[in-house]
Amino acid sequence: MKYQSNIWLTRLSKLTVFSTLFLIFVGALVKSHEVGLSVPDWPTTYGKQMFAFPLSEMVGGIFYEHGHRVLATIIGFFTLLQAIWIGFSNVPFWLKRLGLLALGVVVLQGIFGGITVLFYLPPAVSMIHGILAQTFFIITIIIAYSLSNERNKREEMGYNKNIKKGSLFLISFVYFQLILGALMRHTASGLAIPDFPTMGGLWFPTFSESMINNINVELFDMDWGMVSKNQVIIHFMHRLGALIVSAFIGYFFYKNNSVINKNKTLNKTKWLIIIVLVIQVILGALTILTEKAPYVASFHVVNGAALLGLSILLVLRSHPIQFSKWIK
Repeated sequence: MKYQSNIWLTRLSKLTVFSTLFLIFVGALVKSHEVGLSVPDWPTTYGKQMFAFPLSEMVGGIFYEHGHRVLATIIGFFTLLQAIWIGFSNVPFWLKRLGLLALGVVVLQGIFGGITVLFYLPPAVSMIHGILAQTFFIITIIIAYSLSNERNKREEMGYNKNIKKGSLFLISFVYFQLILGALMRHTASGLAIPDFPTMGGLWFPTFSESMINNINVELFDMDWGMVSKNQVIIHFMHRLGALIVSAFIGYFFYKNNSVINKNKTLNKTKWLIIIVLVIQVILGALTILTEKAPYVASFHVVNGAALLGLSILLVLRSHPIQFSKWIK
């Protein structure tokens, strides 16, 4: 269904997408620097209203944590403005509901962010906070694409079922991999296997007591804390997930290359996904080799979100989804 979209509303939706991606990076910096409790109260900042907190006092961990809160609040305002604007616009009813859904998710995200502080960063709540961020990012992309000129100038393409199913599988694999990444980060498993590309000195991990002991000896020499077998397994699952995602992307594009190459937009999206995937693998390796250098680890997180976003874009560009069938 085609409809007239306001150019400024479209720009707002795109601003919300890129601001959210940047927010994911800032949130990753908070975790990478382990400064989530640098501001111990919420929703105030050391007893002051958030925007009244002096810039001169934003030092050390407070800079990252308070900056994260300020940016999240601004994006929440963008989402509120977007929902109201869409509500009064000449767009399909399902898109208006999607705008409200985005608003609900960003409010929920803010609440979980507050809970993580008030309850001293419980891993389960922190994970939900991170997963909600990725989910909100997906919704913002769908809204922005639905309002874009590209979406309104074209009808659904008649690609074969392999592309439609494959692109949906791609989203599922990447989304699950990001969940594994969140689990790894919030269970202190980021260096549970401190060597790369080997694992505990082995190419094929055994998870034996000998392997765990070898890992802990290496971590002790690196002045890092000891890890358990469960942490090692969690870390391994994330590496295995990266291998599965990479293999699937390679297979999917190889199998459907001739069809995708016929469309310039899809071909561009394909190459963007491949480039971001290569960067992601490199960043994953560097995260380990640099012993989780904060900015390297954070770029790894945000690049993973970018890969998810491009996967969503691939689906929307190959066969725009009729969300009205799902949301009515």
